[in-house]
Amino acid sequence: MKLSKIILPLAIGALSFFAFESSAQDQSQTTRQENSSMDSMKTVYERDQAKTQRQQESDRMTDAKNERSETKAKAKEAQRIENDADDAAKQSKDALKAEKKAQKSRRKADKQAETAEDARQKSDRN
Repeated sequence: MKLSKIILPLAIGALSFFAFESSAQDQSQTTRQENSSMDSMKTVYERDQAKTQRQQESDRMTDAKNERSETKAKAKEAQRIENDADDAAKQSKDALKAEKKAQKSRRKADKQAETAEDARQKSDRN
């Protein structure tokens, strides 16, 4: 009986120890597989993040190029409008000069007409 009381606890202890060691090895192997899986998932995630980052940068660059094109078009349109305004101002200035010149010519013609009328009247009196 003493032998069974001593051997039985030792046998149970040894079995427990071997079972624990066996399960510990399985856990480490499972942990390695999980770590490997996690590493591959992390790699995929980082790859996706890099791809997303490149896409965002590409989108920003495209937006900047489009904005630059629009700005150039607006500047060109503004320049065209400014040129049209300058042309209109020049035409207005030329028209004003022409009108002043025409008025001066009319006054001169009126003065000449008066002088001619005075001369005719004088010649008629003689």
